[in-house]
Amino acid sequence: MTYHLYDPGDCDSTPHATLADAMKAGNDLIAIYRDQCDPEWPEYVEGITIYEGEKPSDDFDGKVVARSVECNRVERPDDVDEEGYSPSLGLCFASTDFYCDYKMEAR
Repeated sequence: MTYHLYDPGDCDSTPHATLADAMKAGNDLIAIYRDQCDPEWPEYVEGITIYEGEKPSDDFDGKVVARSVECNRVERPDDVDEEGYSPSLGLCFASTDFYCDYKMEAR
């Protein structure tokens, strides 16, 4: 069995021997994309996917076993001032309605 991590940012997949290895690589990839937020995530972070295949060449022919999902969503609170700052959360919402993170989740 081979697990292929699909990176939509590079339109490429990388084979891994175990699901655990592929999940770790997926979360590492999310961390790289997190550094590109300003404050919005790149759209393609939602497309990070792990496929399971019988052999190493089965990159997109296998079934989806994990994918990136949104987590830790923080909505814009009611106490945002005219500059976009929320004193209760200590976050600036001037250019966004919410903040969130992503993680890999097995299906």
